[in-house]
Amino acid sequence: MALVIVLLLIATNLILMVPITSKIMAITMSSLPLPEKQLDTTLSMMHKLRYLQVIGGVFSVVITLFLQALLLYIITVVSKTAITFIKTFSLIVYCYIAVIIGNFVNTGIIYIRGLDKITNPYEISMIGINLLTTVEKAGIAFYMFLCYINPFQIWFIVLLSIGLKIFADIKYTKALFLCIIFWLITLIFPVVSGIFAEITMNKAGLM
Repeated sequence: MALVIVLLLIATNLILMVPITSKIMAITMSSLPLPEKQLDTTLSMMHKLRYLQVIGGVFSVVITLFLQALLLYIITVVSKTAITFIKTFSLIVYCYIAVIIGNFVNTGIIYIRGLDKITNPYEISMIGINLLTTVEKAGIAFYMFLCYINPFQIWFIVLLSIGLKIFADIKYTKALFLCIIFWLITLIFPVVSGIFAEITMNKAGLM
């Protein structure tokens, strides 16, 4: 039931994000050296498929939750912490509520700020310390890392560590340490993606 609620909330936020993702897609496609007719055709097709993208987004979150639960389970096995995979999956699902609340807050801030304020694909994170700099100054990879340093990610880590302490019957300091390691590992993918994006955009002369 908790998983169903989480997925429904994620789907709701993704639907709210449709105009934002459409704006991001338009900015991204406009930066590519495409003929105007081909650009219009591509944007029109993406607009028609926007709600299929929501379904794909929900499916990708299911995979993400499963992989994160598996990662946390592997970390506990390596650290000789007694907990089952089912419990790690339950922990991830319950604690992910904090991340979802953060997503809703972020979406709300974007709408309040105005979609016309979005000038590049990386200006849609409004709750992290990335606000203290710009993607041009920090670079895409480091900027992506800063996006994840926000109150809701911290809340997620705290909840996860408390749950791990209770489920595995270990000291809180150990649980917190394991959860921080888990969190840092999960950031590898967005940071590496940012590195490749920066390399690609530099080669294309877009940065």
